[in-house]
Amino acid sequence: MPIVGLNFGRSTFRAVELDKRKEGLIVSNIGTYENPKINFLSDKNEDMDSIAEHIAEFFKEMGFGTSHVVMGLDESQVFMRVIKVPVMSDKELKSAVRYEAEQYIPLPLDQINLSYQRLDPDLTEKDKINVQVVAAKKDVLERYVAIAKKAKLVPYAIEPETIALGRVLGDSSAAPLGTIVMDMGFSGSIIVVTYGGAVRFTRTIPVGGDIITKAIQQELNLDIQQAEEYKKVYGMDPMQAEGKIFNVIRPVMDNLILEIKRATVFFTKHNSSANIKRLILTGGTALMPELLTYIAKNVDFEVQLANPLANFQLSPKLEPRRKDLSLDGPMYSTAVGLALREV
Repeated sequence: MPIVGLNFGRSTFRAVELDKRKEGLIVSNIGTYENPKINFLSDKNEDMDSIAEHIAEFFKEMGFGTSHVVMGLDESQVFMRVIKVPVMSDKELKSAVRYEAEQYIPLPLDQINLSYQRLDPDLTEKDKINVQVVAAKKDVLERYVAIAKKAKLVPYAIEPETIALGRVLGDSSAAPLGTIVMDMGFSGSIIVVTYGGAVRFTRTIPVGGDIITKAIQQELNLDIQQAEEYKKVYGMDPMQAEGKIFNVIRPVMDNLILEIKRATVFFTKHNSSANIKRLILTGGTALMPELLTYIAKNVDFEVQLANPLANFQLSPKLEPRRKDLSLDGPMYSTAVGLALREV
């Protein structure tokens, strides 16, 4: 059965339709909807109808082959943590997880949906296991379901975007390779650390493409549209525009690099035998010229630009767009990961 991964940004949403056929997984449709006047992350009830109308219009125009969707939860709407507990039975683990959740989730348990997953024996304490605990407010989940139904969609599942990113870009349990995925969006960036096929640690940084654009606008006295264009065209190329754009963006990127290093130290401190081996950049802001080169010079591991579509076949109607879709790939990582959950 085909499935659509649907993830929301503030003024955009992206959708990827995957279909499992005898020849393998196929990307059968893909697209982005953008409207600066609509906040697709709004939690106001009066905005639900408008959001649903835009989604329904987009699905109709794109001609998706299914109404079944897996929807992504923004990092700000999720509580997620990997905890260590003694080796125990499934029944004991359920009680232990609820106890741990009460300690770190600032909400009554009857107001949240709580799920957990055994990961593996702890690498440093052999008598303990790692457990991934995920929680989201029930009213947030109910809101997503309501919007989907208003848009005439069938919400097959709802999950954190960070887990979707780990699924499509992280390492695997068969070949553990400590990986940091940095999703660089419009309003902020998310650092996701994966190991052994699971998300181990996340951190949200309030630095995204919007802050970079506004910094260029203010420093060079430009209008916002021109500043955005300079960011996209010149990025971190020190040879362009006399290095003026590079010099504005550099301190912002240096702060992000510092956060990457802090995340690395935190993870290796708690997982001494699992070193970080690579960093994968994704999200629209990751497409800035020369960004990858600059970051690679300032960290001690391999840096790659995400290509979430690399291992998929494309439908006949998409095949002529393969090159362009490959270039835009980092913008679709989350949507691909969401769709992969159910195919």
